[in-house]
Amino acid sequence: MLKKSAFYIFAVLFVFAGQFLATRGLVTGQPPLIAQTTLSNRNPMPLVAKGPALIYFWAEWCGVCRGMQGNISAVLRDIPGITIAVRSGNDRQLAEYLHKNKLEWTAVNDQDGGISQQYGVQAVPALFFLNGQGHIVFTSAGYTSEWGLRLRLWLSGLL
Repeated sequence: MLKKSAFYIFAVLFVFAGQFLATRGLVTGQPPLIAQTTLSNRNPMPLVAKGPALIYFWAEWCGVCRGMQGNISAVLRDIPGITIAVRSGNDRQLAEYLHKNKLEWTAVNDQDGGISQQYGVQAVPALFFLNGQGHIVFTSAGYTSEWGLRLRLWLSGLL
């Protein structure tokens, strides 16, 4: 019994350590300004100025990101957010990918990875959760369930 308990404790610590390492370096507080417009030629920053809101970094070539598409779409139907496509082709290719996959996301094309560098993103998917004042209060890297997204957004709204 003790060996089984020790295994579970180790597993939980391993997951938390991995999440800490994965999110180390991600920006918190005031989000860096995104000067680039969305694919629909809108300024993305007013969309997340008041939260709770979500900024989601992803890539069309990322398998984990593909696995999260339904979760992100469901959440973005209910809360404000923007998505940043990292090194996923030119605007036309990105628009085709979004249309083909029926993703009705407000998307910014980070073709050269400059925006992701500003946010400290080393790998995708990466998520930034903003509170009511528009400040990043939580970050996450890797797969996140719809309920995990909703829980962090709810907590963001309390801060």
